[in-house]
Amino acid sequence: MKHPPSKTIGRKYWLAKVWTTPELHIENGEFCFSPANFDPRNISLEEARKIAKFTTLFPPHSTKFGAQVWRMAHEAKIGDIVFLESLNRNLYAWGVINSEYQLRSVKNPTRENIIKAGIHQIGVKWHEIKNGEDAFRIGKGDNQLFREITKRDNLLPILKKFIDAPLTNEPIQLGKDNSPDIEYLEGGKVLRSHLSTERDAKIAKLAKDLARKKSKSGMIACETCGTIPEKDYRGLDLIEAHHRIPLADGVRKTKPEDFAMLCPCCHRAVHKLINDDVNPLNALKSILKLFAQ
Repeated sequence: MKHPPSKTIGRKYWLAKVWTTPELHIENGEFCFSPANFDPRNISLEEARKIAKFTTLFPPHSTKFGAQVWRMAHEAKIGDIVFLESLNRNLYAWGVINSEYQLRSVKNPTRENIIKAGIHQIGVKWHEIKNGEDAFRIGKGDNQLFREITKRDNLLPILKKFIDAPLTNEPIQLGKDNSPDIEYLEGGKVLRSHLSTERDAKIAKLAKDLARKKSKSGMIACETCGTIPEKDYRGLDLIEAHHRIPLADGVRKTKPEDFAMLCPCCHRAVHKLINDDVNPLNALKSILKLFAQ
């Protein structure tokens, strides 16, 4: 089975199967599992599949689990919906992802301890489903633990019926590693739409690659204060891609050239001005004027 990178735009829907007691996930506010012991964050999908062959804790499903760990780390985003399926294939809960992927460490990394720890973890605000018994039957041979079902037309409509509360635009609880600027799930607000675009890893990477090619030193300078975070912080790539024109101004195609390269401090300052009802374009100009004086 191939697992190409998802092309879904906006909220994704995931199905997660647990091999432990579902109540533990709900009590801890998370989804976690340990099909293979490796770090998927800075590798490609194909690399994850290969590494899983040698690090899997369940050999018959090695490449499949490697791909699912990779997707959990790279494609599951804050605001996505997860349906929790118990071992006997009953629908147990649904939830909203509220913190991104984290890799847990295990002091005594025996197979049993790794499985118990659930080293691959995302935060989820769960809602228990009382009537999910025998909600669907995918098949006894389906041992996949975490997979996207957004485009499964035969399954997603069934699962959506169990969401017993409206998917509102209220602020979500952020994980400890998430930016405090990200306050909403998606849609409606200028800031929310803008940040959702910036969190698109592909387009931000393309914008940064373009800026790096244009730089004589190969390092990216902040377009407002002129600092070079990569130089000041010994090689750490801290520069951030800022969408110059918010999507609320109208539907259009976005190009890498549409992003400004900002250091974290200037990026935070720009969004603070936008929060204070300053026009997004004027907010960027205001920061530029401060450093021009």
